[in-house]
Amino acid sequence: MMVKAATASIRRKSYCGEWLRHRLAGIGCLILILSLVSTAAFAEDVPAEQASDQLRYCEAIHDSAREARAAWQAQALLEIEARIEARLEDLARERAAYEDYLARREDFLRRAEEGVIEIYARMRPDAAAAQLAVMDNSTASAVIAKLNPRQASAILNEMEPDRAALLTRTVAGSALDQENAL
Repeated sequence: MMVKAATASIRRKSYCGEWLRHRLAGIGCLILILSLVSTAAFAEDVPAEQASDQLRYCEAIHDSAREARAAWQAQALLEIEARIEARLEDLARERAAYEDYLARREDFLRRAEEGVIEIYARMRPDAAAAQLAVMDNSTASAVIAKLNPRQASAILNEMEPDRAALLTRTVAGSALDQENAL
């Protein structure tokens, strides 16, 4: 019983919806027809003289429109040029940073002169480790990089593990940088 009542209610709602849709479609068609009639009447009222005025207007603004388009394109080119110049400045800054890095690297290698290297090469490993432990990282790494592997390993073996690992990372990084530069 309840099912029959529910389906009857749904049928009434769909019928009302269809009726409303048909009425709205009819009103829409009426509005469309009226707008077409009014534009047709307006088109017949435009004299040939007004049409030629419109043509003269278009011809008159043709050159100014071309000039405006050229000005817009020139402005766009100026904006592109400004972006290129900004990028060139960024690249110049990056190049300066890279050159600074290369200068620091060369300074790193110069710090470990041959005379200093000979001194550390002749020292006992425990004494050399104590001396290198109090030096700054770049100088100590440069000295270890210049020593032969047997002497360097003996000195690193006598150091604290954290300090030895730090110096080894610095030396390894310097070696990788040299390989990448070639």
